[in-house]
Amino acid sequence: MDEDQISNLPKNILHDILSRLPEKDAARTSVLSKAWAETWSTFPILSFCDTKIIGTFPQPMEDFLRKRKNFIDYVKRTLLRFCDQGLAIKEFKLSVNCFDLHYMSKDVDLWLKLVSESGVEVLELCLPDGPEQDEEGQDQCYILPTCVLEAKSLNKLVLMGGIRVDQAFLNHSIKFLSLRVLSLWLVLLGDEQAIEHLISRCPLIEHITLKCCSVLNPGGGARGLLQSRRTRTLRMKSLNMRGLPKLKGVDVQGIQEVYVDAPSLDNLCYCPGDLHAPFKMEFDRCTNLKGLYLWSLKSTIITDKWFLELFPKFPFLESLKLVNCTMSEKINISSVQLKVLELSNCSNLKEVNVDAPNLISCGYCGDGAAKPIISFLRSSSQLEVNVLIHIDFLDLCNLREFIQNFKPQNVLASLSLFIHQPIVVSNLYKL
Repeated sequence: MDEDQISNLPKNILHDILSRLPEKDAARTSVLSKAWAETWSTFPILSFCDTKIIGTFPQPMEDFLRKRKNFIDYVKRTLLRFCDQGLAIKEFKLSVNCFDLHYMSKDVDLWLKLVSESGVEVLELCLPDGPEQDEEGQDQCYILPTCVLEAKSLNKLVLMGGIRVDQAFLNHSIKFLSLRVLSLWLVLLGDEQAIEHLISRCPLIEHITLKCCSVLNPGGGARGLLQSRRTRTLRMKSLNMRGLPKLKGVDVQGIQEVYVDAPSLDNLCYCPGDLHAPFKMEFDRCTNLKGLYLWSLKSTIITDKWFLELFPKFPFLESLKLVNCTMSEKINISSVQLKVLELSNCSNLKEVNVDAPNLISCGYCGDGAAKPIISFLRSSSQLEVNVLIHIDFLDLCNLREFIQNFKPQNVLASLSLFIHQPIVVSNLYKL
């Protein structure tokens, strides 16, 4: 029987087909034919996760150690095969959640060296917290090896977990000339300027995500220490992003002062580190902004004046989402450009007036006891309002009043209720 025509397609097209399938389905294609088996064996997107082989707990220690060894051997064998055959590795994703990182750090060093020499374009590393560190920050985290600097074709770098960016990455001669996406979660750096310097070495950077990163506190005992089992580290206090002409998206969480000057910025998401301490978020020069997402701004009140000034500053703003923020009792939102609006768990709100003729989606989430009046003065015929209410069982009788506070009522597309029973504390004993 003749082979099917798909199997005879060029290898790069078959690889593209596999890249569009879920990983499990892509692996199953290897049993279809010899051609598909070879396609899978040379597929340049490699993903390894220890949870896929560890099974359930509890389990005998000897089984656990055997599985750890098998995992390490499998990753090493796969990477060596690619290197020996001169095969490209476009993407390398490693997720270690169960195994002791301290035990396998040298293996991870070798793996990163091999993929860095194989033309890797996407590198994603998700690791658990490392062992306890001393006051100098030593031995806590996996130290990212300098071989990553050799990956000249790298365009996406994602680091999550107990990873420390070594001082070698701050060398002035180092440049990530192809890097377009940088995402750092819970990463440890040597000082406040480390991230700024790293970003400045990425002239083509388009998307930056920084979440809950920290810096070493060599002296110890300083204010603002993160109280955890891990170490004496400090939250990052400030971040300055300037001179990045290609930057389109920024997502920052856990930094109290952020300054962004990026003329091409489309989307900005921000959440401070200390929710109840003063924060500063300056992005006035990002006049092409289309999406703004602010989360947990509790230390200051977002006033009606803030909304009045917002839309003239950012005339292209289409999406505005405010979550867990402190608001003034009455706000007026007026914008011809606005298409998406979300207000979730914003305190103090009693009246919202929306004048947005092109608004097509509005989401509201809040406490059923709040019952704000939300009026749409001008609205699109396509407008859909979706509401999620957390309501006490005893307050269900007020539900009709809450719904009637949406005007006009025909815009209400969906209503979801999270009903909870009141907690009753009774005195079992009387003195």
